[in-house]
Amino acid sequence: MYSLYKTHGGSKLPVLAFYAIYQLLIDEIKRYENCTLEDLGSHTASDRTSKSSGDIEILKSKKHYESIEIKLDKVIDSNMVRVAIEKIHRFNLERYYILSHFGIKKEDEAEIKKLINETKEGHGCQIILNGILPTIKYYLRLVNNTEKFLTKYSKLIEDDKELKRVHKMQWNKIIKQELQM
Repeated sequence: MYSLYKTHGGSKLPVLAFYAIYQLLIDEIKRYENCTLEDLGSHTASDRTSKSSGDIEILKSKKHYESIEIKLDKVIDSNMVRVAIEKIHRFNLERYYILSHFGIKKEDEAEIKKLINETKEGHGCQIILNGILPTIKYYLRLVNNTEKFLTKYSKLIEDDKELKRVHKMQWNKIIKQELQM
């Protein structure tokens, strides 16, 4: 299944999963009261050209509030955290997630911890680093109805223009297998 993510466009799959989850969290969790999700931008655009604070942007009272950056095939390193800190200052975020399938680069752990602490103390923004799958599992425990998640995620996959046909066919196959169980 991981090979699907390596097919061009596949790295957008976890972005769509988190977007579907946040669509639910915004309606269900007090922290996200008065929040909205920005529309998803192109996942093929670079961070510099997209002018966004992350892959997923949450606004509160029309101001940037929280961002999620998903790095499917990259280890979290100190440079990635520095880029996040630039965005935190530019957009005045309260929380910034960097999620990766590969975790944190061991050699950069001390520097990353220092950068996170300095940002928390100097700006107030909380930077959270975690794995993609553990975070999805945790968030799915928070939502009231996982079937709503599946419906939203399926619709996002169906409508997405950057995903390849193979991604959509594989998702349909997974859903079909689940329905037969």
